Amino acid sequence: MNVLGYLLVPVLVVAIAASVMWARNRQPTSLQSGVDSFRREMDALSPDADPLNRRRADSGGDAQTGPPRRPRTPEQEG
Repeated sequence: MNVLGYLLVPVLVVAIAASVMWARNRQPTSLQSGVDSFRREMDALSPDADPLNRRRADSGGDAQTGPPRRPRTPEQEG
């Protein structure tokens, strides 16, 4: 019985930990959570959304190539 205890205790600990992790990380299934998820996706896809990482074209550089480069000095060229 002693050997069975060494196997049973870790199996129970892992089973309890797995069920706690499953309960904490499962997706909500209510109707309202589905509506909220859909609204977040539509807001993210809307053309009116202003992403935080978007470069502005009027910042002095081209929006595709980035900021303007400074001319090289003679010390840098040599």
